[in-house]
Amino acid sequence: MNSSRWILALVAVLLGGVACSNDATGGDTRAGTLALRLTTPHADDGAMTFRVSGPPIDSALAINGSLRLFTRREDGSTVVGVVVGALDNGAVVTLHVPDVGAAAGYAARVLEVADRQDALRASLAGYALTVDQ
Repeated sequence: MNSSRWILALVAVLLGGVACSNDATGGDTRAGTLALRLTTPHADDGAMTFRVSGPPIDSALAINGSLRLFTRREDGSTVVGVVVGALDNGAVVTLHVPDVGAAAGYAARVLEVADRQDALRASLAGYALTVDQ
């Protein structure tokens, strides 16, 4: 076998190895949904403004029909929203994302909260938002 055939065979083997690799950085992504979960110290929250940023976010929906969600996209990976209704501890928004494996890369923050009589909370102490599956 001449040297050009050896080089061609070596290149073919290397390319085949890369194509069959199980390396996680090779694009093993799975689109799906993540939950935006609220922790609240109050039992009468009626509205919350929040910001979620990180990896790309395709869309956001209220977790159920009793809540209303209004969103504004700052860019492909940041959503600012207001969710209105009887807010409790637990999931309030569903995020549709191109890679559910990147859940740890999202940062969510409560910006404002109002009670069910539309009075803003004076403090956000005890409030938290998390993003998970």
